[in-house]
Amino acid sequence: MDEAEAAREVARLYPAVYRRFKASRRPIAAGLTARMHAVLGHLMDAGPLTLGELTEHLQLSKAATTELVDRVEERGLVARIRDERDRRRVFVWVTDEGRAAAATASPRVLADDLLARAVRDMTPEEREGLITGLRALLRQEGHDVR
Repeated sequence: MDEAEAAREVARLYPAVYRRFKASRRPIAAGLTARMHAVLGHLMDAGPLTLGELTEHLQLSKAATTELVDRVEERGLVARIRDERDRRRVFVWVTDEGRAAAATASPRVLADDLLARAVRDMTPEEREGLITGLRALLRQEGHDVR
């Protein structure tokens, strides 16, 4: 397969792979999506964060982070609180309900999603080839992948 054919095949396969394995909106436990769980996990590990800090932690756009925090806040899993010293700053923190919800999404539940099952069913050679190929693709665009 030459470079043009390979590029066309990657372009053809990528959208299907992305749609099939995108976990961010798939419920993992009690209506909690993987992205919601990530928000709770980051906040439980780091403590209260501003939206900007959380955006950096999650590597999302500010708009996506705001929308995600809004959804989690609507469920009562996080709350926003103004900084006493600088009223323009708003921190996001995990509520008791959020901690309880995060606990229901055990590592076993998280690890048993579609992508993890698919990777588990691959041969070691297939897994290594996939990872090597993805890293090479990202390196070509200047991404630091280790």
